[in-house]
Amino acid sequence: MVQTSRKLTPREKRDVDIIRRLISSYFLIVRKNIQDSVPKAVMHNMVNYVKDHLQSELVGQLYVNEKVGDLLTESHVVAQKRDDAQKMLNALQSASSIISEISSSHM
Repeated sequence: MVQTSRKLTPREKRDVDIIRRLISSYFLIVRKNIQDSVPKAVMHNMVNYVKDHLQSELVGQLYVNEKVGDLLTESHVVAQKRDDAQKMLNALQSASSIISEISSSHM
């Protein structure tokens, strides 16, 4: 604190007090902003690290475990749905062909 040789007037004392309170409020705001920013920065760095390294790690684990064959096999449910869809497609194509023959013979 700086000492002066003269006494401060009441107005100067009031101004000094206001400035002190403003500075104190400013530092409280800055501290709060830093407290809020640090967890955000940490999470940002963690998320970016995971984003950058996750795919290579997963692909590496996929090939290390040699389960590629098991992972690429089609499930019985999907195979049944595919067979049903193929049968439906054949039936619809047959029906379309029959309708085309009927409409072309009546023209």
